Amino acid sequence: MKKYIKFVSIVSLISVSGSAFAKTGPVNYALENAISNTDAQLAPSAHTALDQFQAAQVPAPSMERVSASVQLQDITEKCTKDGDVVSAFPVIYKLIQKEENSRIIKVFAFTDANGTERRVEVLFTGGDWMQYGLTYIATNAGQNKDQVKAYFITDLSSPDREDGSIAPKVDPFNTEKLADFIAADFLTANGGVKNVFGSVAEAAVPVN
Repeated sequence: MKKYIKFVSIVSLISVSGSAFAKTGPVNYALENAISNTDAQLAPSAHTALDQFQAAQVPAPSMERVSASVQLQDITEKCTKDGDVVSAFPVIYKLIQKEENSRIIKVFAFTDANGTERRVEVLFTGGDWMQYGLTYIATNAGQNKDQVKAYFITDLSSPDREDGSIAPKVDPFNTEKLADFIAADFLTANGGVKNVFGSVAEAAVPVN
């Protein structure tokens, strides 16, 4: 702000005494030098402002994403036996369309706003010919403890469902990005599933 005031003051001085400075070489040189130095000082600030403006063109995260309060815990290792993840919802996977290869790649647990422990399983499926596959999430989030729903997740799946030649928006094998997507984009702040996601299957599961 002080730099801006300084610049404005110099411009005002030029407007009032332009002709006088034009007749005095040394003074005119000094003024030009001062203006040059002021421009040099302002240049970084102007550049920063431009960067901020350009950055503002990227859509800001929604308030729901920023305020997401779900704390996910990666419990995949605890659920793994002999190299395979043991599902708590095995019946749900019989009801969804899978390719020839499929496996649960991650399991997360969290406690919702009501104090109920919930589970999120991430299933990856694809054919040998596919470079990228398809991803489903099976969870009892937002349901009674004896109910589970499965959701096809577009952002975690290849847009090319036939050949899998196009990478998904979010890499499901990047644990950090996957957890961030689930906590901020898939789940609500209270631990339910956002309404934009429609289930492709649902089933009852035994209550332990």
